[in-house]
Amino acid sequence: MSTHDEQAFTEALRIQAVGAGTPTLTLDDVRGRARGIRRRRAAVVAGGAAALVAAAVLPVALLVGGGSSPDSLPPAGTPTVVDTANPEGSGEPVSQLGSWLEGRTIHPATGEPFEPDVEGEIASTRWLSDGRWLLATYPGTDYALVAVDARGEPLTAYEGVDSGLASDDAGTAVAWTGADGRVRVLLSGSEEPVVLAARLDDRRAAARPLEVLPGCTPQECVALVEVYDDSPDGSSQLAVGLQGQPQRLDRLGLLSISDVSPDGALVAGLVEADELEMRYCSAVVVFATGEELWRTCDAGTFRFSPDGTRVLGIDPNLDGLGHSFTEVRDALDGTVVGRYEGGTVFDETWASGDSYLVSIQTNAGENLLLRVGVDGDEPEVLERVAGTPGDPEGMVRLTG
Repeated sequence: MSTHDEQAFTEALRIQAVGAGTPTLTLDDVRGRARGIRRRRAAVVAGGAAALVAAAVLPVALLVGGGSSPDSLPPAGTPTVVDTANPEGSGEPVSQLGSWLEGRTIHPATGEPFEPDVEGEIASTRWLSDGRWLLATYPGTDYALVAVDARGEPLTAYEGVDSGLASDDAGTAVAWTGADGRVRVLLSGSEEPVVLAARLDDRRAAARPLEVLPGCTPQECVALVEVYDDSPDGSSQLAVGLQGQPQRLDRLGLLSISDVSPDGALVAGLVEADELEMRYCSAVVVFATGEELWRTCDAGTFRFSPDGTRVLGIDPNLDGLGHSFTEVRDALDGTVVGRYEGGTVFDETWASGDSYLVSIQTNAGENLLLRVGVDGDEPEVLERVAGTPGDPEGMVRLTG
């Protein structure tokens, strides 16, 4: 890293530390703590890695620019939807990390299973901490977005194009792309979405939201977006905010982004892809500078754990319909700390800091949803769905 980059990153750390009321850290402090993180679960629980990662957050305002646009804010007096969305009426934030979709039934991590009262196929789901679920559906050949409460009752419909849903890790915000090429972000507790500034409609296809950075509010919000363009890789990653032009994320050195850590300090993504050699390599880099912490060609599509200390990945090559294993690594040095092999892997996601869900199909064709502990305990079977070998029909889908 150049002296200029090191000074810039150190200044970012200083600003973040002042805001959090913590001592100033230098880049050497960060590197020293990274080297000192123990590779075993007992040391991770001690919290050193979580403190390190939190110290490296680049404030959202430094990335894209602070301020807000009056046109992008919910109208004054927009009613809260917490009481409607959450039948319990507690108003407390709810985490639905580790939820899944079996057929048309949503199995939330907190609360009773329910079938949303919506038409058509449920293509994808995201949860909000106020108790709502945002569903992307296909009623006929159309594409529709609708928010439902914890009983599956429709609350609000939204305009959008089929570009997928993205969210942060705390259920604070869910993003999608509108027909006008501008990204919308629905915040927990708000009915009207925030509309980000840039129009991304002059591309080859609708821009795909990848992640909403932590700390999104009506006054300050940044989403990471992939656009399909004329770049050598065929696509580019951008940071889009409430004001100004999008910022390219070339500094990360990533061909694609698979996840951002819960505090926004680290990014995981693809760094090398050779289809002829069937070689796909992934890395974890520092968001503020693009410094690469580690890379591997033995696993990929990494997702950060809720505390940001680990990443969950799969083997880098498709084996027919899915993948052959899941793997957990230390987020800071890439050390393998857990692995599961036992069927064709369709999907995987974290359920807690110490366990994850994996949707698989056995050689006999049975579709299973398993809870796998990082410590290597025998997996717990959560769902069994009959199926046919080599056919994904009946697979259990995870809510992301």
